[in-house]
Amino acid sequence: MARPDLSANPDALAGADPPVVRHCRVNGTTLYVEVRGSGPAVLLVHAGGEDAEVWRPIAERMPDFTVVTYDRRGTLRSGRDGWPGGGSVQHADDAAAVLAMLALDDVVVFGSSSAGVVALQLALRHPDLIRRALVFEPGLFRHIPEGEALVRPVHQAVDDHLVTHPDDWAGALGAFRRAVASAMAGADELLAPPRGMEWYAMREEIDAEALVRDDLPILTQEILDEGELASAAVDIRFSFGTGSLAVFRQIATRLAAVRGTSAIAVGGVGHLIYFHPEAAAAHIRASALGSAGTASEGSRASRGGV
Repeated sequence: MARPDLSANPDALAGADPPVVRHCRVNGTTLYVEVRGSGPAVLLVHAGGEDAEVWRPIAERMPDFTVVTYDRRGTLRSGRDGWPGGGSVQHADDAAAVLAMLALDDVVVFGSSSAGVVALQLALRHPDLIRRALVFEPGLFRHIPEGEALVRPVHQAVDDHLVTHPDDWAGALGAFRRAVASAMAGADELLAPPRGMEWYAMREEIDAEALVRDDLPILTQEILDEGELASAAVDIRFSFGTGSLAVFRQIATRLAAVRGTSAIAVGGVGHLIYFHPEAAAAHIRASALGSAGTASEGSRASRGGV
C-alpha cells in the first residue's frame, strides 16, 4: 500500500501553525520530534500502529501548551538501533532524553494503550522531569486475572501468521484485528476507524511492524512493580473511555486502586481516543491543569474545527 500524504490527516486543524521539527540524537538512535504551541509542557506518547502524525490533531487543539509528539524508536521516521527488545524502559529513557534535549521539565505526559505503559515507566524512572502522568487504558493485561487468557489467542494468531508469512507486518496486523474481534466482543467496531476515516487504517498498516514486533510481544506482556507504583512521587492519573471495552476499564480501575484513587471516565470515547480529537484534547487539557473530573465531550458528531 502506498503511503498516504502526511498532510492528508482527516482530523488536522485547518490553519494550525506547523510544528518545529527536530531530529534528536538520543541513546544511540535518532528520534523524529515535533513541537507545537507554547505554555506548560505536554508530551504525547503514541502506541504501536501509531506515530506522531496520528496525534497531530490533538496537539493542534492545544495551542496554549507546548506539546511534544514524536515517533518512538522503531517507528516510521525514527531510528531503530537496538530495537526491539528494550521494552518500556528503553522507550521511557528515550522520551526523557528528548525532554532533556528540549530543556523541558515539569512535564505532563499522556499515553494510551501500550503507550500508557511507557508513560508510567517515564514517571517512575524520571520523576525529576514529569509532574503528572495521564494514563489512558494502559495495555497491562497481566495486572487483571483474566488478562493473560484474553490476549493469548491474539498473540498466537499473530505468531501463526508470521510463521507462514515472515515479515508480513500488515498481514500480521490483519490477523491481530481478527483475533481481537473474536476474543473480545465488540472490539471490532471499537478498534476500527469510523466510516469515512480509513486514513487511520492506512496509517496503522504503515506502522504495523512496531505493533507486531514491540507492543504485542513485549510491552503488553510487562508487569509493573505495584509497590513502586503505589509509592511513586509523580501524580499518576488513570482513565478509561465510557465507550470502551470492559477489560480496559478493569485495568485502569485496578491500577488506580493501587494508587489509592479512582479511574477517570472520559465520555464518548473508546480505546482509540485519537478518533475523537476534541474530546482527547479536552481531557488532556483539563487533567494537565489539575481537574480530576469526568470528561463528557467527545462524540464524533459534535466535533468542531475540522
